[in-house]
Parts: sequence; structure tokens; C-alpha cells
Amino acid sequence: MIKLLTKMFIVSVLILGVVSPASAFWESNKNVYYVALGDSLAAGRTPFGANGKGYPDFIAAKFKEAGVLKGFVKSYAESGYTSKQVLDDIRNNVTIGNNAGIQTELSKATHITLNAGANDLLRQLKVDRTTGAVTFDEAEMQKAMAGVQQNLTDTILAIKAINPTAQIYIMGYYNPLPHLPAQYQPMLNQSLAVLNTIIERIAEASGATYISTAQTIAANIGYLPNPQDVHLSEEGYKAVADLFWTIMKPEMPEQPAPEEPKEEDKEIPVVHWEGMVLKKGQIGKLAVEKPINLWTRADGKLKAVRVLKAGEIYRVYGYDGGFGGQYSVGGGYYVTKIDGYVKYKTPSKEKLKLVNP
Repeated sequence: MIKLLTKMFIVSVLILGVVSPASAFWESNKNVYYVALGDSLAAGRTPFGANGKGYPDFIAAKFKEAGVLKGFVKSYAESGYTSKQVLDDIRNNVTIGNNAGIQTELSKATHITLNAGANDLLRQLKVDRTTGAVTFDEAEMQKAMAGVQQNLTDTILAIKAINPTAQIYIMGYYNPLPHLPAQYQPMLNQSLAVLNTIIERIAEASGATYISTAQTIAANIGYLPNPQDVHLSEEGYKAVADLFWTIMKPEMPEQPAPEEPKEEDKEIPVVHWEGMVLKKGQIGKLAVEKPINLWTRADGKLKAVRVLKAGEIYRVYGYDGGFGGQYSVGGGYYVTKIDGYVKYKTPSKEKLKLVNP
């Protein structure tokens, strides 16, 4: 439906010398200065038209609880902002609120979160609130997507020109209209996928970190309690903050591999398969192809643990249809089956019988 060839505008010279998120933190682990940029999700618009706490507020609270927060500014997150308006504020060095101006605040930042582009897309959608029908002009939609691409690219360039060492975290968007009729959901999800692909590629090319939210929000439609509104509940904003915090948190030790099921006392033969030893109860293995969430389940809901990286390999002990289909990787951890993000393989029946008699 939507065909968009994404062209990257980030010049490679900006990537040289970019400090990794972990090393950058250790340089400023007692002096976090956090600046939030973006639209109503950063500003904290509620599902029923009030102003509240957005995901940056909960991230800042976590930094404060860790005893490392030196400053927090979210004055430049505005409801209704498009990607162009975020960029214009930086270029025009505007001052909103009681601070020294956006360029000065960005120059002091150690951590910057950014979300922009959803309003560019939403303005192209025409939703009949009586029937739930969704229509849009494809040419205008592609134009809007191209505009988001250019504006976000220029925004990252502008930030790095002001502060080349700040760590930048860019949010991917969730489906804001899951309550609309099922026949329109594929179209909405495809448009969302194009937008998120643009955002993710810009993040990768610029050395920023992309934070995916689509799976988390889709897994709990209760985060969007008002069918007539696209904004999250407070619990939804907290869930998004948790996704950011997985990457931004002060202490970032290597996460241990998920715990595996305990073997019975009786001995089983050592069976090698594709570079690993098969364990009792194992039915296959999972290769991560793109960053994807690792989950636990509690009270019928998913809780994000961390983001698995491309190239990681995990033993698989089961599969069920819960939450759209998930692999059990042991210890109460799950990975969602998404083509292009994970690849599952299973040993021969003969090998499985040896470890699962």
C-alpha cells in the first residue's frame, strides 16, 4: 500500500567518535541532565484531555531515585507537535518555560529523549467516528513520511552540532487507534511500520538508540482506555518509561542468560547440535535477527525485561499462542514470534528423543 524508499541523510562523519551509551553514562553517572523533546506523549497528555505525566517524567523519577539526576527539562515537549515543529524550536533557539533556552539546555544534556512524527501521520488520516472508517490520500501520506524522515534527520544533526556527546534515545510509535474496526487495522499497522522503520534507520545511522513501544502497548489495550483518543493512561506511560529505562538506567551490567529448566538427577547423553549442547526439555533454538523485547508474564500481562540484541541465541523449551504467539526460552522468559526479528530452528526428531526420552 505504502511504498517508500528510505534515503538516509546522516553524514558518516557524525558517527565517528560517538560514545556508547554505557561509556557515556560512566562519564556522567552522578550528573545526569535529562532533556525531553517531542509531542504530547512526552508532554504527558492524558486520554481524557488533561495534562499529566508523560513517559519522561517517569524516567526522570527513576534517575532521581537512583540519586544521579542533576537536571530535567521537558518544557520543549508540546502537545500536537509535528516533526517540523520540534526541529524549528531547535533552529530558532526558542525559550519555553523557566530555563536558559533550548540550545543551552541541549548543550548541557547528558541524556535526550525524542519522539516526533506521529502527528505528521495522524493528520493524513481521516477517521469517521461514527463508522470507524479510515481513509487517506496515498500521495500525501508518502509526502508526510518523507517529511518526517528529513525533519528527524535534521533534528539529530542539529542536536549533535550543539552537543556531540549527549546520548539520544528515539521512540518508535505504537498503534494509536486499536479500537477501530478490524478491517482497518492492517492499513494502520502498515503505515505505523513504515514510520517506525524510518525512525529506527535514522537512529541506527546517527548512533542514537531506538526504543520500540508497539509490542508493549499492543499487548495491553487497556493502556489506551479512551477509544476516541490516542493518548496513553498513566500506566501506559510508565510502561513506555520502563522500555527506555532498560537502556538508560545507570547500572548496566550484563544481563545473565535466562535460567534454564533444571535437569533431573538421571544422566542424559551429551548431544551436540549446531554449536550447542541440547538440554533436557529443549525443543529448538531461537536466533535474534533484530532487537526485540524479552518478556515475563504476570497476571495475564506482559512485562518487558530487556531488549535482546541481534545475534543472540537462546534455547527454546516451548511455544504457545499467548500474546500473538511466543517462544518460552526458560526461567519464565518469553520472546514473541515476529518474522524478520527472530528465527526458530528445531533439531531432528532423533536428537530430540535422546534428550527427551
